[in-house]
Amino acid sequence: MTTSMPSPTAGQPVRASGGGLPGDVVAEWIKLWSVKSTWWCLLGGAGLMLVTTPIIGATMANNKEKGTTAPVGDVAVSTVYVAQFALIALAMLMITAEYASGSMHTTLQSVPRRGRLLAAKTAVAGTVSLLAGIVFGLIGVGVSAMSLGDKAEAAGGDALGSALRIGVYLALVSVLTIAVAVAVRSAAGTLTIVFVGLTVLPVVLQASDIDPLVKLAERMPNSAGTVFMNADTTPYGAGTGFLLLVLWAFGALALGFLAFRKRDA
Repeated sequence: MTTSMPSPTAGQPVRASGGGLPGDVVAEWIKLWSVKSTWWCLLGGAGLMLVTTPIIGATMANNKEKGTTAPVGDVAVSTVYVAQFALIALAMLMITAEYASGSMHTTLQSVPRRGRLLAAKTAVAGTVSLLAGIVFGLIGVGVSAMSLGDKAEAAGGDALGSALRIGVYLALVSVLTIAVAVAVRSAAGTLTIVFVGLTVLPVVLQASDIDPLVKLAERMPNSAGTVFMNADTTPYGAGTGFLLLVLWAFGALALGFLAFRKRDA
């Protein structure tokens, strides 16, 4: 016995079924949590916050004069520059692991629109890093309050604000990492570029003592992130720091998309 399938009406386009961008986001979300590396990255980042924060907090406490205090948020922010590489690795692997295993071919067959696929991966990486970053920030301010002891300046609103800003910073760094990974496609290349761009290059430019290069260093993602997370007012305000981070992250994402669109998987 055979079953006849209805044929499409002549002149009408046949549309493939699917969930659109929301469906792609759900698929990327499921893929992310189905691999052990995600859990290891998150646990590693939390562990780095737990281990590094007391060291930095105790150092700050020892360097403070008697009767002076240090904001707990400052200690947490200083620790984030170590813990951030756990979330950088997480975002990077969302791209490079698929290229390394060859599964990117299957992914692009399922979602041939590369812009939509990149948007889904970026949304998932940014959301996870935002939430994880807030948790990292809360761990940081809590542990730093204990490590600073009587020299801790721990206003509840300021501490919570620091944790939220840390989460936003790490989300934007993850977007930047996705952009580099989709352009470079290799884990080693992505880590090298992100590490140099976030930590080495600003120091080199700052040490040059050449005014235009120093000003550029002050506007690199790492420097802008410091101003934003600490809510500083020099050399510019926290709002400007946030805008610089957004420009770096989504400017890089636009360039990454161009590379992604022009090359075969």
